[in-house]
Amino acid sequence: MKIVTMLMLMLMTTVGPHGAFAQAPPEGDIWRAFAQKIEAGARVKVRLHDGQRVTATLIRADPEEMLLQPRTRIPVPVQRIAYEQVASLERDEARGIGAGKAVALGIASGVGAFLGTLLIVIATIE
Repeated sequence: MKIVTMLMLMLMTTVGPHGAFAQAPPEGDIWRAFAQKIEAGARVKVRLHDGQRVTATLIRADPEEMLLQPRTRIPVPVQRIAYEQVASLERDEARGIGAGKAVALGIASGVGAFLGTLLIVIATIE
């Protein structure tokens, strides 16, 4: 009885109504919907179907294309990229610490080292 049940389960999982699955929308429509949800001025990473990768600032997401300002060492003009060219699109979160945090950490560690040394000197004085 267990063997028959096991065979029925295997048969049901391998042979099924394959036509009942919904069709996925075209890939360009997916990227269009995603890009229109991202606010203008956000940093994004884009990979195109031809293999080109771009880290850019999103200027505007139009219905046909998106306008990107690439983040390069030498300034380049705004690029228009059609959604059908996009292989992947993701927000690029800022990483690392800013200059203000680095300065604050340096000052705090310097003050801590000074106070620690001062306490050691005071403890050794009789």
